[in-house]
Amino acid sequence: MEPTPKKRGRPPGKKTAEQMGPTVHLVPEVDLLFTAHAKKLKLSKTKYASAAIAYFAENRLDPTKAAAQSFAHVTKTVAQEARSIRVQNVDIGNRLISILRNWEKSLYGFLQQQQGGTLNYLEQIESDILRHQVSVETNYLAPMVEMLVKSNIETYIARVLVERTNLRVQNKEQTEWAGVNKGLNDDRDQQVVVQMREFIKTNNVPAPSLAAKPQVPVLPPKAPATPAAATPDAAVPPQ
Repeated sequence: MEPTPKKRGRPPGKKTAEQMGPTVHLVPEVDLLFTAHAKKLKLSKTKYASAAIAYFAENRLDPTKAAAQSFAHVTKTVAQEARSIRVQNVDIGNRLISILRNWEKSLYGFLQQQQGGTLNYLEQIESDILRHQVSVETNYLAPMVEMLVKSNIETYIARVLVERTNLRVQNKEQTEWAGVNKGLNDDRDQQVVVQMREFIKTNNVPAPSLAAKPQVPVLPPKAPATPAAATPDAAVPPQ
């Protein structure tokens, strides 16, 4: 029986030793920082250095300009955030203006209703006062004028009786009564005309009329349905 030939190769459980590249020298300050970060991440210096170099090489980045690019990125980010904040401020301002306009419109409607109710109430009061004046004139002044007219008539009748009695006492003819009565009537009528004209001049009562309504204030402009689009000017971010 022939012996089984052994297969060539590495024994199981053993790994091939990694091929080491050329040696790279580091500045002492960088070596200290590099060692501290590798230890913090629990990586060997070889893996940490290889990964860092591969990252810059694969992305075609220049590590000597990383600080400047980082500053440009921060500046761009700050500019974008500032623009976003300005847009939000404009939107908040538009919303506040819309709320104030709606509140102003509601307040104007409420005040207009109050004004209308007050005017109606005052008109009712004025109408009641005029109605009361008409009632006073109808129930008091008209009967008083009627009584005054009756008194005048009775006075005239009493005058006639007195004059005729006076003529009889003086033994005068009744035919003289017509002339005496006519003279008295003419004198009376003339005095009545003069006194009535003076009374009208000094006691002229104007016709009652309703007070003019005050003008309703102009309706304020309506609030915008939607806030306007905010497009504030922002600084151009650095490239």
